[in-house]
Amino acid sequence: MITVKCDWCGNDIHRYPSQVRKNSFCCSECRRNFLSKEHNPYGYIKHPHLTDFNKQNNDSRMTPEVRSKLRNARLGTGEGKTYTKTYGRHTHRIAAEKKIGRPLKPGEVVHHIDGDRRNNRPSNLKIFSSQAEHVRWHMKEREFFSVMLEHEEVMPL
Repeated sequence: MITVKCDWCGNDIHRYPSQVRKNSFCCSECRRNFLSKEHNPYGYIKHPHLTDFNKQNNDSRMTPEVRSKLRNARLGTGEGKTYTKTYGRHTHRIAAEKKIGRPLKPGEVVHHIDGDRRNNRPSNLKIFSSQAEHVRWHMKEREFFSVMLEHEEVMPL
């Protein structure tokens, strides 16, 4: 074992050579403080978003032609159990934005009326202002159908 210093508090710590990294810490609290912007504003590194990084370092990688080629290669390869996407965005959200004529606000939820996640016709989409409103709508729907089922059981055939 070798002795190294904790990069945050300076205490001596014992590590095997394979455990020595660029930064070594005696405990998780020292590591957290070292990586925290609040405790270590000068050592904190904010990495740029990968999209910006890629544009700077490899501007020929994600051209519209390459994006289209990758999209077409992936189309139809899934199991069909989730929402369809168009260039990384859910298609139903794009259709809803076209329906209302503006971008969706953060928190707005798009609901498929018939329950088919792949039916993205504007007439099948309902927009809720929040997830809470969406849940309330489902609760009312559940109440309605449970009352209907109770009446069916009571009524003679």
